[in-house]
Amino acid sequence: MNLNYASRNYIVMLTMVIVFAGLIFWQSDYLYSLYFENQITNVGLAVNGSIVILFFAGLVQVARLFFSYGKEQETITSFQAKVSDSPSESELLELTEGSILGARHRTLIEFYNARTEINHNALAATLLAQETTRASFPKFVNNILILTGVFGTIVSLTVALLGASTAITETESVAGLNMVIHGMSTALSTTMTAILAYFVFAFFYLRLLDRQSSILGQIEHVTATVLIPQYQAALKSPEQSMSDMLVGTNEMIKDFEASIRLMHNLMEKQDQNVANIEQLMTRNLEMLNDIRQILRDGFRLRGDSD
Repeated sequence: MNLNYASRNYIVMLTMVIVFAGLIFWQSDYLYSLYFENQITNVGLAVNGSIVILFFAGLVQVARLFFSYGKEQETITSFQAKVSDSPSESELLELTEGSILGARHRTLIEFYNARTEINHNALAATLLAQETTRASFPKFVNNILILTGVFGTIVSLTVALLGASTAITETESVAGLNMVIHGMSTALSTTMTAILAYFVFAFFYLRLLDRQSSILGQIEHVTATVLIPQYQAALKSPEQSMSDMLVGTNEMIKDFEASIRLMHNLMEKQDQNVANIEQLMTRNLEMLNDIRQILRDGFRLRGDSD
């Protein structure tokens, strides 16, 4: 994808503005007579002004979204280039700060810390709903532009019918005929304005939808290929889970048996130590008796043997 996608659309917008400005200058006399001369009522100015205001308001919002998605494209490209260098988690979060990809990254980290299974389909649906609301006003303008032209045509025809009624009832007055001409002229101008505005706006609105789909597709691709493998272990089948549980249980049983053998050895050693202590005490008593006998014999002391 082009990094200067938004700039390209700005250039197309500017080119269209220049083209329409040239056409307006070329047909300035005709357009002036159609839109401004002999305006008996303000119906034409009001309807055409509303169409122009809606058109430019929607176009400004489309330009802002183009700029926003251009930033998202730069973030995605930088993230994909940075991931290959194995940066730290904090560096990646700082890189994607304030972007759609950054919000997705933080969400997956929260799921990972909470030990919650990641539902990619739910995340994708939520993101699509959020981004659809951002383009709600351009969608409204795209749907309403033609209706404003139809509304202007109906109002202008109503004015023309009123003029025809006046011309019929007052045959000597030219006011009714002028009203008919004014109504038909206003109907033509409002219809032409609405069609031209819709043609230009629909072109950029469709390009915006294409850009939005492209960005969301890239984010889901990065999520599926980079983020989810990093923050969620591969899912196991029930057979694999049961096998792992049995292996773990067997290892725990072996550890328990080893602990029992160790305790048995310690108890045997303790019994041996007690026996050794008893033998040592018996030997010490015998030695004390021998010493007492030697002392008695040496000092000719009276004892039980005398």
